Amino acid sequence: MRILLADSGSTKTHWALVEELRGEPKLIRTTETQGLNPLYVSPEQIASTCRQVLADSGVGPTGIDELRFYGSGCSGERLGVVERALRMVLTPMTRVTVDSDLMGAALALETKGVATAGEPFIACIVGTGSIAALFDPATRTLQPMPALGYVLGDEGSGAWFGRQLLGDYLKRQMPEKVQAAFEDDFGTITAESAIRHVYQQPRPNRYLATFAAFVGRHLALPYVERLAYRGIDEFWRRNVLPIDGLDDGMEVRDVRMVGGLVWSLRPVVEKVAEAHGYVVSQVIKEPIFGLI
Repeated sequence: MRILLADSGSTKTHWALVEELRGEPKLIRTTETQGLNPLYVSPEQIASTCRQVLADSGVGPTGIDELRFYGSGCSGERLGVVERALRMVLTPMTRVTVDSDLMGAALALETKGVATAGEPFIACIVGTGSIAALFDPATRTLQPMPALGYVLGDEGSGAWFGRQLLGDYLKRQMPEKVQAAFEDDFGTITAESAIRHVYQQPRPNRYLATFAAFVGRHLALPYVERLAYRGIDEFWRRNVLPIDGLDDGMEVRDVRMVGGLVWSLRPVVEKVAEAHGYVVSQVIKEPIFGLI
Protein backbone atom coordinates (compact mmCIF):
# COMPACT_ATOMS: atom_id res chain seq x y z
CA MET A 1 0.00 0.00 0.00
CA ARG A 2 1.42 3.37 -1.03
CA ILE A 3 0.49 6.49 0.92
CA LEU A 4 1.28 10.09 0.00
CA LEU A 5 1.50 12.44 2.99
CA ALA A 6 1.43 16.23 2.79
CA ASP A 7 2.05 18.83 5.49
CA SER A 8 1.22 22.21 3.99
CA GLY A 9 1.72 25.68 5.41
CA SER A 10 1.37 29.10 3.88
CA THR A 11 5.02 29.12 2.80
CA LYS A 12 5.85 25.53 1.83
CA THR A 13 4.46 22.02 1.61
CA HIS A 14 6.40 18.91 2.61
CA TRP A 15 5.43 15.67 0.87
CA ALA A 16 6.41 12.11 1.80
CA LEU A 17 5.74 8.98 -0.24
CA VAL A 18 5.48 5.95 2.02
CA GLU A 19 5.21 2.22 1.30
CA GLU A 20 3.34 0.35 4.01
CA LEU A 21 4.11 -3.37 4.26
CA ARG A 22 2.57 -5.51 6.98
CA GLY A 23 1.68 -2.37 8.90
CA GLU A 24 5.25 -1.03 8.84
CA PRO A 25 5.81 2.23 6.93
CA LYS A 26 8.92 2.67 4.79
CA LEU A 27 9.84 6.12 3.51
CA ILE A 28 10.44 6.14 -0.27
CA ARG A 29 10.84 9.81 -1.08
CA THR A 30 10.35 13.33 0.28
CA THR A 31 9.96 16.58 -1.62
CA GLU A 32 9.08 20.21 -1.01
CA THR A 33 6.79 22.54 -2.97
CA GLN A 34 5.12 25.91 -2.47
CA GLY A 35 2.58 26.32 0.32
CA LEU A 36 -0.97 25.30 -0.66
CA ASN A 37 -3.11 27.28 1.76
CA PRO A 38 -6.50 27.48 -0.01
CA LEU A 39 -6.88 31.06 1.21
CA TYR A 40 -4.03 32.07 -1.08
CA VAL A 41 -3.87 29.53 -3.92
CA SER A 42 -6.53 28.29 -6.34
CA PRO A 43 -7.85 24.72 -6.60
CA GLU A 44 -6.10 24.51 -9.97
CA GLN A 45 -2.75 25.35 -8.34
CA ILE A 46 -3.32 22.69 -5.69
CA ALA A 47 -4.15 20.10 -8.34
CA SER A 48 -1.21 21.10 -10.53
CA THR A 49 1.24 20.84 -7.63
CA CYS A 50 -0.07 17.43 -6.59
CA ARG A 51 0.16 16.22 -10.18
CA GLN A 52 3.79 17.36 -10.40
CA VAL A 53 4.68 15.67 -7.09
CA LEU A 54 3.25 12.38 -8.33
CA ALA A 55 5.07 12.69 -11.64
CA ASP A 56 8.38 13.49 -9.95
CA SER A 57 7.89 10.52 -7.61
CA GLY A 58 7.54 8.21 -10.61
CA VAL A 59 4.23 6.73 -9.46
CA GLY A 60 1.63 8.84 -11.26
CA PRO A 61 -2.04 9.27 -10.23
CA THR A 62 -2.67 5.51 -10.23
CA GLY A 63 0.38 4.72 -8.12
CA ILE A 64 -0.93 5.58 -4.68
CA ASP A 65 -3.71 4.08 -2.59
CA GLU A 66 -4.19 6.90 -0.10
CA LEU A 67 -3.42 10.62 0.24
CA ARG A 68 -3.41 12.31 3.62
CA PHE A 69 -3.25 16.10 3.35
CA TYR A 70 -2.84 18.32 6.43
CA GLY A 71 -2.88 21.98 5.54
CA SER A 72 -2.97 25.54 6.77
CA GLY A 73 -6.32 27.11 5.94
CA CYS A 74 -8.01 23.71 5.74
CA SER A 75 -11.15 24.15 7.81
CA GLY A 76 -14.87 24.49 7.23
CA GLU A 77 -15.87 24.70 3.58
CA ARG A 78 -12.23 24.85 2.48
CA LEU A 79 -11.76 21.19 3.44
CA GLY A 80 -14.07 20.26 0.58
CA VAL A 81 -12.36 22.71 -1.77
CA VAL A 82 -8.97 21.07 -1.18
CA GLU A 83 -10.35 17.53 -1.41
CA ARG A 84 -12.06 18.28 -4.73
CA ALA A 85 -8.83 19.84 -6.05
CA LEU A 86 -6.83 16.73 -5.12
CA ARG A 87 -9.45 14.45 -6.65
CA MET A 88 -8.98 16.27 -9.96
CA VAL A 89 -5.66 14.41 -10.10
CA LEU A 90 -6.33 11.08 -8.37
CA THR A 91 -8.34 8.04 -9.35
CA PRO A 92 -11.82 7.53 -7.83
CA MET A 93 -10.44 4.55 -5.89
CA THR A 94 -7.82 6.59 -4.04
CA ARG A 95 -8.73 7.33 -0.44
CA VAL A 96 -8.32 11.04 0.35
CA THR A 97 -8.19 12.60 3.83
CA VAL A 98 -7.95 16.37 4.27
CA ASP A 99 -7.54 17.99 7.67
CA SER A 100 -5.95 21.04 9.25
CA ASP A 101 -2.22 21.50 9.66
CA LEU A 102 -2.95 21.69 13.39
CA MET A 103 -4.32 18.13 13.35
CA GLY A 104 -1.25 17.04 11.41
CA ALA A 105 1.00 18.70 13.97
CA ALA A 106 -0.86 17.10 16.87
CA LEU A 107 -0.60 13.64 15.34
CA ALA A 108 3.11 14.18 14.66
CA LEU A 109 3.66 15.31 18.26
CA GLU A 110 1.78 12.40 19.81
CA THR A 111 4.41 10.37 21.63
CA LYS A 112 4.11 6.68 22.33
CA GLY A 113 5.77 4.46 24.91
CA VAL A 114 6.32 7.21 27.51
CA ALA A 115 4.62 8.08 30.78
CA THR A 116 2.42 10.76 29.21
CA ALA A 117 1.35 8.68 26.20
CA GLY A 118 -2.38 8.97 25.58
CA GLU A 119 -2.80 12.01 27.84
CA PRO A 120 -4.04 15.39 26.54
CA PHE A 121 -1.46 18.00 25.65
CA ILE A 122 -1.30 21.46 24.10
CA ALA A 123 -0.21 21.31 20.46
CA CYS A 124 1.29 24.43 18.92
CA ILE A 125 2.41 25.54 15.49
CA VAL A 126 4.76 28.52 15.33
CA GLY A 127 5.87 29.08 11.77
CA THR A 128 4.71 31.69 9.27
CA GLY A 129 1.58 31.86 11.44
CA SER A 130 0.87 30.58 14.94
CA ILE A 131 -1.87 28.64 16.70
CA ALA A 132 -2.35 26.47 19.81
CA ALA A 133 -4.95 23.85 20.70
CA LEU A 134 -5.80 21.32 23.37
CA PHE A 135 -5.45 17.85 21.83
CA ASP A 136 -6.94 14.68 23.31
CA PRO A 137 -5.26 11.60 21.76
CA ALA A 138 -8.00 9.32 23.07
CA THR A 139 -10.73 11.04 21.06
CA ARG A 140 -8.57 12.64 18.33
CA THR A 141 -10.23 16.00 19.07
CA LEU A 142 -8.77 19.49 18.97
CA GLN A 143 -9.96 22.53 20.87
CA PRO A 144 -8.04 25.42 19.29
CA MET A 145 -7.73 29.06 20.10
CA PRO A 146 -8.70 31.12 17.03
CA ALA A 147 -5.59 31.88 14.96
CA LEU A 148 -7.10 35.00 13.29
CA GLY A 149 -4.28 35.45 10.79
CA TYR A 150 -1.32 37.79 10.65
CA VAL A 151 -3.38 40.99 11.10
CA LEU A 152 -5.50 40.03 14.11
CA GLY A 153 -3.42 37.20 15.58
CA ASP A 154 -0.42 34.97 14.81
CA GLU A 155 1.43 36.30 17.85
CA GLY A 156 5.07 35.18 18.00
CA SER A 157 4.94 33.83 14.45
CA GLY A 158 7.32 34.46 11.59
CA ALA A 159 4.97 37.12 10.23
CA TRP A 160 4.77 38.77 13.68
CA PHE A 161 8.55 38.89 14.09
CA GLY A 162 8.96 40.11 10.52
CA ARG A 163 6.49 42.92 11.11
CA GLN A 164 8.33 44.07 14.25
CA LEU A 165 11.75 43.87 12.62
CA LEU A 166 10.77 45.58 9.41
CA GLY A 167 8.88 48.33 11.23
CA ASP A 168 11.81 49.02 13.55
CA TYR A 169 14.25 49.00 10.64
CA LEU A 170 12.23 51.42 8.52
CA LYS A 171 11.54 53.75 11.47
CA ARG A 172 15.21 53.57 12.53
CA GLN A 173 14.36 52.09 15.92
CA MET A 174 17.11 49.45 15.72
CA PRO A 175 20.52 49.90 17.36
CA GLU A 176 23.22 50.59 14.75
CA LYS A 177 24.82 47.16 15.19
CA VAL A 178 21.49 45.42 14.66
CA GLN A 179 20.66 47.55 11.63
CA ALA A 180 24.04 46.71 10.07
CA ALA A 181 23.45 42.99 10.65
CA PHE A 182 19.92 43.30 9.23
CA GLU A 183 21.25 44.94 6.05
CA ASP A 184 23.99 42.30 5.79
CA ASP A 185 21.27 39.64 5.77
CA PHE A 186 18.65 41.33 3.58
CA GLY A 187 20.26 44.32 1.90
CA THR A 188 18.88 47.85 2.07
CA ILE A 189 15.08 47.90 2.15
CA THR A 190 13.11 51.03 1.31
CA ALA A 191 9.73 51.98 2.72
CA GLU A 192 8.32 51.98 -0.81
CA SER A 193 9.49 48.41 -1.42
CA ALA A 194 8.12 47.16 1.91
CA ILE A 195 4.77 48.88 1.37
CA ARG A 196 4.48 47.37 -2.10
CA HIS A 197 5.12 43.86 -0.79
CA VAL A 198 2.79 44.18 2.20
CA TYR A 199 -0.12 46.12 0.71
CA GLN A 200 -0.06 45.43 -3.02
CA GLN A 201 1.38 41.97 -3.62
CA PRO A 202 -0.04 38.55 -2.68
CA ARG A 203 0.94 36.65 0.48
CA PRO A 204 2.20 39.54 2.62
CA ASN A 205 2.42 37.19 5.62
CA ARG A 206 4.93 35.07 3.72
CA TYR A 207 6.99 38.16 2.82
CA LEU A 208 7.06 39.31 6.45
CA ALA A 209 8.01 35.84 7.68
CA THR A 210 11.15 35.83 5.53
CA PHE A 211 12.70 38.26 8.01
CA ALA A 212 12.05 36.05 11.05
CA ALA A 213 15.16 33.95 10.43
CA PHE A 214 17.12 36.99 11.57
CA VAL A 215 15.94 36.36 15.14
CA GLY A 216 17.37 32.85 15.32
CA ARG A 217 20.63 33.89 13.67
CA HIS A 218 21.29 36.89 15.91
CA LEU A 219 19.87 35.88 19.27
CA ALA A 220 23.11 36.99 20.98
CA LEU A 221 22.28 40.64 20.23
CA PRO A 222 20.38 42.16 23.20
CA TYR A 223 17.79 43.85 20.96
CA VAL A 224 17.04 40.54 19.22
CA GLU A 225 16.95 38.58 22.47
CA ARG A 226 14.42 41.01 23.96
CA LEU A 227 12.30 40.78 20.83
CA ALA A 228 12.42 36.97 20.94
CA TYR A 229 11.22 36.87 24.55
CA ARG A 230 8.48 39.43 23.83
CA GLY A 231 7.17 37.50 20.84
CA ILE A 232 7.13 34.09 22.50
CA ASP A 233 5.63 35.54 25.69
CA GLU A 234 2.87 37.19 23.68
CA PHE A 235 2.18 33.90 21.94
CA TRP A 236 1.92 32.21 25.33
CA ARG A 237 -0.38 34.83 26.86
CA ARG A 238 -2.69 35.07 23.87
CA ASN A 239 -2.81 31.41 22.79
CA VAL A 240 -1.60 28.97 25.44
CA LEU A 241 -2.81 30.43 28.74
CA PRO A 242 -6.48 30.75 27.65
CA ILE A 243 -6.62 27.03 26.83
CA ASP A 244 -7.08 26.30 30.54
CA GLY A 245 -10.61 27.62 30.20
CA LEU A 246 -11.57 25.39 27.28
CA ASP A 247 -12.20 22.23 29.30
CA ASP A 248 -13.59 22.53 32.84
CA GLY A 249 -11.54 20.71 35.45
CA MET A 250 -8.67 19.84 33.08
CA GLU A 251 -5.30 21.38 33.80
CA VAL A 252 -2.79 20.62 31.05
CA ARG A 253 0.82 21.78 31.38
CA ASP A 254 2.42 19.59 28.69
CA VAL A 255 3.15 21.72 25.60
CA ARG A 256 4.48 20.31 22.32
CA MET A 257 5.43 22.48 19.37
CA VAL A 258 6.32 22.34 15.69
CA GLY A 259 7.96 24.90 13.45
CA GLY A 260 11.36 26.04 12.28
CA LEU A 261 11.04 29.25 14.27
CA VAL A 262 10.50 27.61 17.67
CA TRP A 263 13.18 25.06 16.77
CA SER A 264 15.72 27.89 16.49
CA LEU A 265 14.35 29.66 19.61
CA ARG A 266 13.96 26.62 21.86
CA PRO A 267 15.98 28.06 24.82
CA VAL A 268 13.71 31.12 24.81
CA VAL A 269 10.58 28.99 24.43
CA GLU A 270 11.52 26.76 27.37
CA LYS A 271 12.22 29.73 29.66
CA VAL A 272 8.96 31.46 28.79
CA ALA A 273 7.07 28.20 29.33
CA GLU A 274 8.70 27.69 32.72
CA ALA A 275 7.87 31.25 33.77
CA HIS A 276 4.19 30.51 33.10
CA GLY A 277 4.26 27.09 34.79
CA TYR A 278 4.39 24.89 31.68
CA VAL A 279 6.82 22.28 30.36
CA VAL A 280 7.78 22.04 26.69
CA SER A 281 8.20 18.29 26.29
CA GLN A 282 8.75 18.19 22.54
CA VAL A 283 9.81 20.51 19.71
CA ILE A 284 10.09 19.27 16.14
CA LYS A 285 11.17 21.28 13.14
CA GLU A 286 9.06 19.53 10.49
CA PRO A 287 5.97 17.45 11.37
CA ILE A 288 6.02 15.41 8.16
CA PHE A 289 8.44 12.82 9.61
CA GLY A 290 6.25 12.37 12.68
CA LEU A 291 3.31 11.53 10.40
CA ILE A 292 5.02 8.57 8.78
